Amino acid sequence: MSLLRPQDLQAVDLKIYEQHQSELKARSIFKVKSDIPAGAETYAYDVFKRSGAAKILAPGASDIPLVDADLERHVVNIYSIALGFNVTVQELRQAQMVGTGIETTKAETVRKGIAEKENRIAFIGDKEHNIKGLTNATGVQVYVVPQGAGSSAKWADKTADEIVSDIRKAKNKVNKLDGHQADTLLVTPDSFEHLEKPFNEFTKQTVLEYIKSQNWFTRIETVNDLKGQGAADSECFVVLDSSPSVVELGVSMEITRHPEEYAFPNYKVPFEERTTGLIVRYPMAIVRGDGI
Repeated sequence: MSLLRPQDLQAVDLKIYEQHQSELKARSIFKVKSDIPAGAETYAYDVFKRSGAAKILAPGASDIPLVDADLERHVVNIYSIALGFNVTVQELRQAQMVGTGIETTKAETVRKGIAEKENRIAFIGDKEHNIKGLTNATGVQVYVVPQGAGSSAKWADKTADEIVSDIRKAKNKVNKLDGHQADTLLVTPDSFEHLEKPFNEFTKQTVLEYIKSQNWFTRIETVNDLKGQGAADSECFVVLDSSPSVVELGVSMEITRHPEEYAFPNYKVPFEERTTGLIVRYPMAIVRGDGI
């Protein structure tokens, strides 16, 4: 008879499925596309090469321009993110002796590990499996940040005005696209520190406060995974239109606990999530600023 009872894993399950927003950066930025069947191996979607142009029809004319001509079909694989933990027979005996469930620290670590992998795939992809992420998706705009008055492109060496100019120019590359508006600015924690410097010596307002006062973005987030993702491993920031017509995060199966596997003296408790990674439908509405 198995020592592991369903009630022993109840506390574990509660911890696994409890969402921590600090771990779910990608999900707070991108809409989750959850209607992909869990059993699917691939997902096909259309990428906009450019926006279709409507026209006025002459009386009796039938030459209607087609949006289909501006679409390119992409097919991506769906991947499993898997992680688990072991619980020993003796740990089960001890828990059952005092009438408690299995200690949940291991479950917290599993959930955190899967969330971290999901985020990393969304933002930078996975080279081993040839998955593209936000920073390296085919067709995203790359803005090489110019040098400032101090002969350096790095924000650490730039004035507040020069940093604001870099962000404004990247934003405008999105806003110049018909029907698109930049709503999100992503930076690394190190770069965020430079946004906290005073705007000038005459005010206590920071660069960040100035940018917020301009209402350029509805969201400004720090993302650890952006570190070193510019050309030649340089630092970068990203400005984008985060609407679902531009980008979504495909999740065909949320984190799921599979039946435990027993091999004395351990039970292995496996968990799995299925994801396409990031679905980039209109890469031109994403701008990566390199060299900061």
